[in-house]
Amino acid sequence: MTKNICSDKKTIQVFNADGVKIGLTYPKRAVGLVKKGRACYMNDFTIRLNMSDTIQKSEVIKMDDINNIEAKNEQNENKVLKLYFDARKWKFNRDCSHNVGNRSFMVGPDGKLSEAYMIADWAHNWTEIISETLLLPKNTDCSFTFWLNGGENDRNDEVCRFEVIFNNDHEQCYTYNLNRNFIQPRKKMNGWELYEIPFRTLDNEYTQLKFAAMRAYMTVMTAKDFSAYEQFPDSPDPYERERPQRHNLIFEDGFPKHGWYSTEEMEKKFAELKQKQSEVKDDSKEAAALLSAEIQEKFNEISEKMNEVTKVCERLESFDIEELVGRVRGALEDTDNLNTDEIVEGVMEEVRDEIRDMFTDSAEELRDALEALSDQVEDWKDTLE
Repeated sequence: MTKNICSDKKTIQVFNADGVKIGLTYPKRAVGLVKKGRACYMNDFTIRLNMSDTIQKSEVIKMDDINNIEAKNEQNENKVLKLYFDARKWKFNRDCSHNVGNRSFMVGPDGKLSEAYMIADWAHNWTEIISETLLLPKNTDCSFTFWLNGGENDRNDEVCRFEVIFNNDHEQCYTYNLNRNFIQPRKKMNGWELYEIPFRTLDNEYTQLKFAAMRAYMTVMTAKDFSAYEQFPDSPDPYERERPQRHNLIFEDGFPKHGWYSTEEMEKKFAELKQKQSEVKDDSKEAAALLSAEIQEKFNEISEKMNEVTKVCERLESFDIEELVGRVRGALEDTDNLNTDEIVEGVMEEVRDEIRDMFTDSAEELRDALEALSDQVEDWKDTLE
């Protein structure tokens, strides 16, 4: 039998194990499925899948949807396979008995209508939505892109989770907690957060994606590639560090209107804080001005004392020993007929008294000035402290 493997179009009909046609696929993809024992040829243009009951009943592998994963096996090496949330291809998990929520159109962060799932509530209703099972290439790096809103409560006990499940093995799934900043979003816009979750298929092909939520409304919306939103500036919540939960569409402005962390209360709180900071700043300026004036006054007092010390030192420096000697010599010349010894003794006594008085007075003035200067320095030190 000659196989039709030359076409780059979907020419091979695909039937499931029950003989029901489920779509079309590429010739090369058909060859690959047959080689791996997952299908067999019925004729040149038809294959039938050999899948277990579990896979058959999971509503997976519609071959005409393979183009949604944007790649063939040969093109996946060293490239990222980009997957995007499509609400139409998700459903509530029937294994959960308390599913709550709905699928609907709503305005997205870019102002356009998009389809989304809002799931869970504030109660203990564990809710899951699951994707169709995808047939992904092995050992391939993938990313899954979506917009997320909510998923947190003010008690910090919510569930907000994304999972990647291979081959229906829930025990070995990849789990990503999407709350409390465990994973940073690529972008924040108008209460929404854009996520690109990376994962690698390893030696797996059959892949299912899941969102789980409880104790908080969580909304997942269709998103485009990150590049489609680069023109929009980030607009995170300015009070996100203060609030116990992030923005949630369930509230009119994203937060409880009458709660302590409502936008109105946050604005009031930060306005009061700004006012207090302004008052403290003004008080600081006034205190600095007063301190500056007081320091200037202390500095002037110290300057005066320094001038007194300087004057004393100048007086001591101006003492003229030659003038004193001249005075003694003149007194002796005027006493030719007198008792020289008595005259000399009298003159020396006068000179000694004058010198002693001058130095005694100067020393006292200098000591007083230095003591006053020391007191001023101590006062200045206390002022600064």
